[in-house]
Order: sequence, then structure tokens, then C-alpha cells
Amino acid sequence: MKHDGGALLKFLGFSLLGILIFLVPVTVEGKSTIVLGLIMDVVQIPFNAWMLEFIAGFIVMTAVGGAVYLAVRPRWITDTPLLAAMFDTPPIWLALRVLGSFVAIAVYFQIGPSVIWGQDTGGTVVSIIGPELFFTVGTACVLLPFLTDFGLLEFTGTLLRKSFATLFTLPGRSAIDATSSLVAASSVGLLLTIRQYEEGRYSAREAVSIATNFSIVSLPFSLVVASVAKVDHIFFPWYLSMVACCLICATITVRLRPLRRMPETYFEDSPGDIEEVVPTGASTVGWAVDQATATAVGAPPVPNLLVGGARTALVTLSRVIGPSIAIATLGSVLVFHTPTMTWLSWPFAQVLTLMDFPMAAATAPGFVAGFLELLLPALIAAPLESEVARFVLAGLSVSQLIYMSEVGVIILRSSLPLGFGGLVKIFLLRTLILFPLLWAAALLIL
Repeated sequence: MKHDGGALLKFLGFSLLGILIFLVPVTVEGKSTIVLGLIMDVVQIPFNAWMLEFIAGFIVMTAVGGAVYLAVRPRWITDTPLLAAMFDTPPIWLALRVLGSFVAIAVYFQIGPSVIWGQDTGGTVVSIIGPELFFTVGTACVLLPFLTDFGLLEFTGTLLRKSFATLFTLPGRSAIDATSSLVAASSVGLLLTIRQYEEGRYSAREAVSIATNFSIVSLPFSLVVASVAKVDHIFFPWYLSMVACCLICATITVRLRPLRRMPETYFEDSPGDIEEVVPTGASTVGWAVDQATATAVGAPPVPNLLVGGARTALVTLSRVIGPSIAIATLGSVLVFHTPTMTWLSWPFAQVLTLMDFPMAAATAPGFVAGFLELLLPALIAAPLESEVARFVLAGLSVSQLIYMSEVGVIILRSSLPLGFGGLVKIFLLRTLILFPLLWAAALLIL
């Protein structure tokens, strides 16, 4: 298949713009980030003076809108597709929206039990995690079309098909999802995967495997985790070992249940529309370019893509930010103000003790706390005297991947065919595989 210079220019121009926004690290005033992060900083400027009010107001709005829709279904909502998509939510998710709004109100007015709005619980969740989630997801949704709609995935998928199929039983284009997570944010790679699944470009098995194995925490946020867990003095050896452990873990989990048994069906029975196999007699690079330019030619106008991305951002944020705030606050309360995590982690404590792992009883809660919120294992690691224990918990913090305050909620509220039970199974499986790998890495590095 041949295309004119305009098609090639469209593919190269917009794809390079997407790479620049999402995949190229930059350093500004000594801070390592990406262009997406710089755009987020600019977008946030008008909100900085009243950020807490804005985040709390948005959370309350999604809860009130969801309650009104569930109770009376007014025509001004049902007749407006955007509002209907934002406020149509099952009762259990509405309950989490309402709980998140209660937390936001308690933090803003500092009313109710201090265990809810304190700085070690809801105060940090609403004022720090809330804005980070809102502007990361919002900005990424608007700009993702530059990565997805102009041929970059087709080009990359064709080039990397054999290696990714051999290692991970996945399409080569999933490399873009993984890279987006590493340099941008785990939610960016996850949103990219969901978008590709809904467009018929991944099967259910492929999409769920990518979402639960390659939504790796970004390098900049990993530095925050390392600092909290007090392993930042060996950051690069720790980070590289964590990424290696994640890749090894992925090669194993995709071949085990429940991922191995996920169906090879496509979203709404659509046929898979990307063919990565190179025809006999064609060059790999030439075929990759042909596939990419064909996609670029069929891409909608950029303004239409940006408007569609903004709509996706509003719908996604309406569905996830309230529940995320509720779950993260609940998790921090359980960890720092109750013995619940000690009870839940008792089996891990016994196994760690038998294995003679340092500070087994104090370390064990970090093995399960990460299911609720990413930072909790690192916070549990901070006061531990054992550097090996801090190394392992910091590694689990960023490599378990399935934390309900963000990734878990996004998956459950998306079209991906994976329920809560499946998330628990994959989380535990990843933890069991990652622990010995991270422990071995700690012994080699420390």
C-alpha cells in the first residue's frame, strides 16, 4: 500500500508531537518531568489559588448529580449525552461518590472526626492526590489522540510484534502503553489501553493483560516513593531493578490464570482492526509505514479529537475521582489508625518470619496496604530500620500496580471485562511473584 507525501507527513508530524508530549523526559529548573507535566502545570495555574475548593466542589458535584439522576432522572440530564454519561452510575459507585464528597467537605471545613480530615489521611488525599489525579487524567485524555490516532501504534506494533509476542504473548504496540506509564503516569498508559480496547485494537485478554502488567508507576513519581521510603540514595539501581522485576513478572502472569483464561473477544464484537503480520516479500519497516499512513489518512480532524478527548476526560473523572478519594482515605485510616492491616497481613507475616525476612511483622502490612493506595507501603517502610525491608516495600509500592485509589477504580469503571475479584487475584499473584525478585535485587544491590 502506498500513500502520498501528505499522508506520511500527517503520520510523522502528529505522532512525533505525541511522542514529544508523552514520552520524552525533560529537565526544567532541576526537576525531571515530561512535556505533559509542563502542560499540566500551565493548566493548573488558574486553579492554584482555590485548588481545594475546586477539587472538593467537583467531587460534590459528581455525587449530587449522580444522586439526582438515580432518584428522578430529570430530562435536562437524560437529554444531554455528556451529563447522562457523567451522572449515570450504579448505586454502589454512587455510594462511593457520596462518601468521597463527605471526605472533601470534612477536609475543606475541617469538621467531623480529625481521623478523616487529618494530614495523614483525608487532608493529604484531597489536597495532594486529588489534584494530581484530576489534572493527570484530564490532560492526558485530551491529548492522547496524538499517540493513538495518527499511526504510531500501528508503526510500533509492526516493528515490535515478534519480541512482544514471544515475551508477553501481546501485540508489539503495547510497548507504547508501557512507555507511557513509565515516563508519564500509570493512569496515562491505562487510559491508552482502554481507548485501544474500545476501538477494537486489543482483545479482552490483551487489554486486561496490558492494564494489569504495564501500568507501571512513572519515573518522577517513583522518585517520590523512593524518598518517602528512604531509599532515594540508591534510586537508579532500585528503580532499574524494579522495572526489571515488573517485566519478569509480566512474562509469568500473562501465562497464568486468570489472565490466560481471558477471552480473545473484542469490544462489542468488533473485529481486531490492526494487522501486525508483515506480508511475504514486504519489508518490516515499509509495511509499518504503510499501516501507519493508512491510519493517519483516516484520522478525524484534530479539533474533533480534542473535543472528544475533553468529553472523555469529564466522564472518566466523574466516575473515578470521588470513589478514589473515598478509597484512599479509607485505606490511610485503616493503616494509621486501626490494626486492620496487621490482621489482614498475618499470613504474610508468618511466611516472612519462616523465610527469616528482616522485621517481618512490621513489614507484612505493606504487602496488602498497596491494594488500597500506592503510597501506603512506602509510608509503612519509612520508619523501618532494615534497608532491605525498605527496599522491598518501596519496590512493591510501585510494582504491584493495582491500587484501588486510582488504577483499580479506573479499571472497574471502564469497559475492560475485569471485576473486583479478578483484581484481587492478580494483585496477590503479582505480590507473590515480585517479592522474591525484589528481595534478591535488594541483596545484590545493598
